[in-house]
This record gives sequence, C-alpha cells and structure tokens, in this order.
Amino acid sequence: TVLNIALDLVCVIVFRWGCMGAAIATVVAQAISGILCAVFIMKKVNVLKLSKEDRAMSKPAVLNLIIMGFPMGLQYSITAIGSMVMQSANNKLGSIYVSGFTAGARIKQFTMCPYDAFATGASVFASQNLGAGNLKRIKKGIRIGVGVGVIAGIVLIFFGRELSLIFVNKSDAAVLTASAKYLFYAGFFYWTLGILNTCRMCTQGLGYSGLAIFSGVTEMIARISVSMIFVPKFGYLAI
Repeated sequence: TVLNIALDLVCVIVFRWGCMGAAIATVVAQAISGILCAVFIMKKVNVLKLSKEDRAMSKPAVLNLIIMGFPMGLQYSITAIGSMVMQSANNKLGSIYVSGFTAGARIKQFTMCPYDAFATGASVFASQNLGAGNLKRIKKGIRIGVGVGVIAGIVLIFFGRELSLIFVNKSDAAVLTASAKYLFYAGFFYWTLGILNTCRMCTQGLGYSGLAIFSGVTEMIARISVSMIFVPKFGYLAI
C-alpha cells in the first residue's frame, strides 16, 4: 500500500496521467511487491523452499484449500461490491465530496495495513492453535487488533486534516474539510475494525467458511442500505 500511494503521487501529480496513472501505479506496485516477496522467500525462508516431494499433488489437500480459499476470495469480492455502491452514491454528491472521499479513503487504506496483516496472520494462527488444542491463545490474538485500532482512530480524529494535506492542496479548503470530516468520523469506530477483521479471519481459519461469508454479505447489505437510504437524506455525513 505504501508503494502504491507513492506511485500514485508520482503518476498522478508529477506525470499528470490522471486515471491512467492511478491504474498504472496499482498494477506496478502489486507486481513489484510480488516479485520482492518471491525473491525474499527464495533467499531467506528455507522452510518455504519446495523440494521434489513437496510438488506432489494431494487431492485431499487441494480440496481442503479450495473449500477454505474460495469463500475467502468471494468474501472480499462481496465487500468490494458494497464499497463500489457507496462510491457511486458519493459520486452523486459533487466533485468536492468525491475528491475529499478519495483523499480520505487513501489515508484510511494506509492505516488499515496493520489490519490486513493481523487478519492474514489470525487465520493461520487460529488454525494452528486449534490443532494444538490451545484455545486460550486464539482469544489473546484479538486484543492486539483492538489496541491498534484505538491508536489509529485517535490519530485520524486529531490529525485527519493534516494527513489530508498529503493528497489535497492547502488552497482547496472545501476538499480538505471533506477529507478531514470523513477521517474524523471514521476514527471513532476504528477499534471495531480490529474485532471485525480478526474475528472474521479467525472464523475462517477455524474452518467456518460459511459464517465468514455471512459476515461479508452482512457488510455488503449494510453498505448498500446506507448508500440507498441514508445518503440521499443525510448526504456526505452518511458516507
């Protein structure tokens, strides 16, 4: 995400490539990240180096991975659908709110990086400790995500306007206010993201894929409902 934001700034602000620049930045950032991860694994992480025996296909293992992996991928797709509907609703509010929302969402994306790491780790962590019969360790992992959420929320509440200056010119006061407003209200609920992401991925790691999908569907319905019912009534505040 950090690399993506840096390339966004270069492609959009320096080279002035607009939407094409944002698309190029995203693809290039993901490609570079993937290559660097592969190089690091091959050089440093011996346990992940595959031998000839490791390359043998196991039908039960493949089936188990599909059963767990497909719902996880579908879950992110479902959540993304809700986000697109909300983006569409925000677009109808005018260019000021579109720019403010975009800037705020970039900063939000950056501060959510730890959650992505916790969520990915929680899935493996939960499944390993379930196999070891150590359920107490699974419960302790949730507290870390909540603590990080509290800290991130405080930063967004008190420094959202200053952070927005990374993407918004100081002269664009209306856009700056819209971005700061988005971050201010989001900051009060950041601690709940620690519960949501960690518990959802723990549930996934424990083998309850159906419940994880249900969580994603619920989130999508909530986003769509807010976009269709509350945004027309309360405007940007609902976003």
